[in-house]
Amino acid sequence: MTSTVLRTLPNGVRLLAVPMPHVQSLSVGVFLRVGSRDETPATNGIAHVLEHMAFKGTTTRSVQAINLDAERLGADVNAFTGKDMTGYFMTGLGRHADQLLRMTADIVLNSTFPQAELQRELDVIRQEAIEYAEDPEDRSSDLLDRAIWGDDAMGMPVIGTVENIEGFTRDDLVRHVRAHYTAHKTVVVAAGNFDVEAWMERAGELFATMRQTADTPVLPLPAPAPYVGHAMAQRFTQVSQVFLNIAYPLVPARQDEMPQQRWRLASALASNLFGGGMSAPLVDTVREQLGLAYTAHSTVDSGDVWANFVVHAVTTPDKLDALVAATGELLRAQAMAIDPVHLERAKNQLTVSRVRGAERTYATMEQAVEELFASGSVTPMDEAMAMIEDIGADEMRAVFQRMLANPPAIAVTGKGVSARTAKQLAARLVG
Repeated sequence: MTSTVLRTLPNGVRLLAVPMPHVQSLSVGVFLRVGSRDETPATNGIAHVLEHMAFKGTTTRSVQAINLDAERLGADVNAFTGKDMTGYFMTGLGRHADQLLRMTADIVLNSTFPQAELQRELDVIRQEAIEYAEDPEDRSSDLLDRAIWGDDAMGMPVIGTVENIEGFTRDDLVRHVRAHYTAHKTVVVAAGNFDVEAWMERAGELFATMRQTADTPVLPLPAPAPYVGHAMAQRFTQVSQVFLNIAYPLVPARQDEMPQQRWRLASALASNLFGGGMSAPLVDTVREQLGLAYTAHSTVDSGDVWANFVVHAVTTPDKLDALVAATGELLRAQAMAIDPVHLERAKNQLTVSRVRGAERTYATMEQAVEELFASGSVTPMDEAMAMIEDIGADEMRAVFQRMLANPPAIAVTGKGVSARTAKQLAARLVG
């Protein structure tokens, strides 16, 4: 992979190109720094509805034309909404770079949100929201957000509430676009095999007139939402299992102690070290040795100014207490000492993950955008790999120590659980 190219248009739109000459494919995306974090209780879910409606027609193309134009090129079209970012993207052949860029730009810049399509799509999203609410595993994830952030917008579900979804109008969508689909929040990106200069020129033409709402070249990062660390539960009588999520905030070190990208890599290492494979302490202990859960792993859930260490497990009610107690003991053990063999394993796992991601155009594109939103730059692969290798046991222990200084956030759903159950589990984690 050759050097990443980053340019900023006069209106604030950033153009990011990640050449990958060893592949034949290309991913093109438009990513905006807006998500459910930017909503209120009354508008919760509108970013997700807008993402759906963007594909329902533009000033020049119907929904059928949007789909057919991409599929004639063999391209995949998709989008997502997160807490702090919305993305629209296509993946196809490098030789179709111009067409892929034009089509993606059309969806973001020229969508008309036809009224005839709106009600049909709201019905679809409403069913999706009901399905999430009735699934204990999905519900555990939503409850965890509330346990982490409380009443802050970050604690609201990305999909929104059924009541809100049923009431959104076309005017609501237009207001949201006017407020948030602006130049300074936008990154236009491509990763793969393509003519960088020609692509940059075309992207500059397409996005030069995107509305500018700030005087600074790049908007400053927002303040992170306060972490609250609550314990929450919801009973589901129709299931026999319990779905458990435990989270701790990954508190960044001071910039003079550890640059942000190194901290993010150290956080990912901590997740791999603790529960990133069958031989990891969490999985080996609670699954292989104690038989307390069939599913158990840890991961990092992160965005531009936030990151949480999350342990997920599925068990039965009779084993829940012992599972949580064992997890707490294992976490505290990492804060005391790091096994060098497991540190080596975690480093190699993270390195392989980064290398494999760099061989896929969409994964490369997404990684670059996430780094750009978080730190304003993209870390070259060789620098990231060198950082991973250089991170030592003391830094790993510090990650665990800082996160364990906070109360755990707990969300548990399934058979026989209650708010009292969740609070008792939180106490078990503290030890």
